Amino acid sequence: MTFDDVLERMPHKGAMGLIERIISVDDTVIHCLGVAHGEVDYPLRLNGILYAANLVELGAQAAAAHASIGDLKGNHTGLLIGLQNVNLLTSTVIDCSDNLHITARQLHFDGNGALYDFEISSQGQRYIEGRATLKMQGEAE
Repeated sequence: MTFDDVLERMPHKGAMGLIERIISVDDTVIHCLGVAHGEVDYPLRLNGILYAANLVELGAQAAAAHASIGDLKGNHTGLLIGLQNVNLLTSTVIDCSDNLHITARQLHFDGNGALYDFEISSQGQRYIEGRATLKMQGEAE
């Protein structure tokens, strides 16, 4: 399975497929680049503003991609069922033309769910960090 295969089977399609590519992955960590976010119609913008709080979706998508690569090995649906320890390091993303960097670190995984810490940053600026709990569903290949 390639990284492109993993992104292709993610449930988020079209504009809501917010990960452009997977940069690296190991047993516990995934590093991804987000799609370009500078346009006014970027799906996480509200009235043209990209609030850092909305970036939790990027962390959840990266965590789901990692869970798919590492353990589930099959088509699945990952449901974000909880957030903890979310720390907004800024309120909005301003003056950032580079893609967002998403890092998710697996803390726990079993066939039913996963727990990840995540961080979203760009150009040396961290925007948000936190913990996501996912409920994994689906059939193993």
